[in-house]
Amino acid sequence: MARTSRTPRAHRLSLLSTALALLIAFVLLIVHQYFVGRQVLLDELSTEAAILAENSNAAVVFNDAAAAREIISAIRLTPRIQSAALYRQDSSLLASWPEDHPAFPPTLETHLDADRFGASAVPNETTLGFRRGVMREAVQVDGSTVGTLILNVDFSSLYWRLLEYAGGVLGIASVALSLAYRLTRRLRKQVASAERRMERLALYDHVTGLPNRRLFEQELRKVVDRVGSGGTLAALLFLDVDDFKKVNDAFGHEVGDRVLSMIGQRLKHTVRVGDVVARIGGDEFAVVLLDVGGPDNAAIVARSLIEVIGRPFSTEPTPSHIGLSVGIAMMPGDGGDPAALLRHADMAMYVAKAQGKNRFQFFSESIDGKVRQELRLESELRQALAKEDGGLWVAYQPKLCARTRQVVGVEALARWCLPDGRPVSPADFIPVAERTGLITALGDRLLERICRDLAGLRCAGFELASVAVNVSSLQLLQGPALVERFCSMLAAHGESVSQFEFELTESALTDARGASVLEAFRLAGFKLSIDDFGTGYSSLGYLKRFDVTTLKVDQCFVRALPDDAEDAAIVIAVIQMAHALGISVVAEGVETEAQADFLLRHECDVLQGYLLGMPMPASELADYLGQRNRVAGGVRAVQPG
Repeated sequence: MARTSRTPRAHRLSLLSTALALLIAFVLLIVHQYFVGRQVLLDELSTEAAILAENSNAAVVFNDAAAAREIISAIRLTPRIQSAALYRQDSSLLASWPEDHPAFPPTLETHLDADRFGASAVPNETTLGFRRGVMREAVQVDGSTVGTLILNVDFSSLYWRLLEYAGGVLGIASVALSLAYRLTRRLRKQVASAERRMERLALYDHVTGLPNRRLFEQELRKVVDRVGSGGTLAALLFLDVDDFKKVNDAFGHEVGDRVLSMIGQRLKHTVRVGDVVARIGGDEFAVVLLDVGGPDNAAIVARSLIEVIGRPFSTEPTPSHIGLSVGIAMMPGDGGDPAALLRHADMAMYVAKAQGKNRFQFFSESIDGKVRQELRLESELRQALAKEDGGLWVAYQPKLCARTRQVVGVEALARWCLPDGRPVSPADFIPVAERTGLITALGDRLLERICRDLAGLRCAGFELASVAVNVSSLQLLQGPALVERFCSMLAAHGESVSQFEFELTESALTDARGASVLEAFRLAGFKLSIDDFGTGYSSLGYLKRFDVTTLKVDQCFVRALPDDAEDAAIVIAVIQMAHALGISVVAEGVETEAQADFLLRHECDVLQGYLLGMPMPASELADYLGQRNRVAGGVRAVQPG
């Protein structure tokens, strides 16, 4: 990438404009000095001519040629007057100096031929040219003209004076410029250095030293133009560092910046010299592979980048391990302008991250459709959250005692219907809510709705002993403030904290950021349940530390019961382990009596699934509870009002 030459060109233009301005000022100054000096010179000559004429009047009256010559010979002291002559009243020559000077004819008669006397005729009036001139001055006595004084003047002294003045000005200017140059040289160097730093700040990332997004988009534009006109192939790789937040949280932002710098160096050293590597956002990078040949070569580079970033980074006291999700857009097939290519590569990267991170994904039309669908869902979900009746509601799935088949509680599940009545699957809108940060508003809205539904059930004569509510791991990032808000919300609706059980994923137990929230849940009196147990990597120590009350066996282990021996062994082991720790067990996804009988034989505590009850709105739940039993274990009939 060639550095721009705009700054040197600007300097040259500035110097040229300054020089031109100084030249114009110098010329104007000399012209002004010329006119001023010429006027002063003419004033002096007029004064001298008047004095000579005054002193010569007696010599002219008495026709004394010797006296007249002596008087006008005084001009020898004035270099600017080259010669002089006195003429009588009858225009005949009385005297001249120097004597017999050829410039003066014997008479001032204008009708005489000047060439006859070998000299030029004297003009009738004072005539001044550029270099020399002739001055006529009348010799008077008592107001009457008795003769004429003729002076031949030369302006050479004026021009010598101007030349000396110009030389002096140039000399002073040269000295001043030299001093100014010396005085400002250091300042110019500092300005140039500052300009280079500003240029680098404007086009390069200060942490990694790589091109920033602005410069990268310029380079990408060049590559797009080159690919479009040359028929070659190129690839754009959009890179997102997986779990980089863990580095900042564990070691601080200073160490995080060092790791970012190391990431940039690893990326740069993995690709070819001519390829472009840039940091375009917090933990996002981009790479342009020139003349890549085809998708296979782009995939090879993507694997290499993932591998090199997967190596440990030297941080103290322990090395850091991160991953890389890569989205790939091919040029020119996947877009004809930089904005579209970046958007498509970003879409592909998002899919790669959603599929498990630390992998790469090529852009395709199906990805484009999926992302557009999610954007549409995001917009509609925002509108739904902005309205009181935006189609969001809560479905309740009963949880029954495995032994008595009595209702012991319900699980509250988020549901959403579009304005046209079409339902949106939670598998579609919950990930969108988590990705966009809307999960917090959604969780608060649903908890408010649960409180209103519980009040409605209470009015209908039913009191639920337990309501399980799912909490996203992203909600836990709010810290203990999440628990405080939940407590305030329940208190405002008059609901008991002990009635609520919050379901968390296994990852929430091992995440250091969520530990303080879980402790706050426990201290506030909420019950904690681990959802989809067996699909993550829980530590048994965390189950005791946070006083977990319930484990929910994931339906993937229940589905094949009782025929699948491996799933049966896993379920039996989970039940026995949980009971040994004093934790109750809920089996999800129970759909057959055979599954229920197997779970009952092995002492599973609670069953949940379509066999026992579908997720239903609060109005249908009241009918369901009435049909099962108005006085049953976890459901207590109360008198309305």
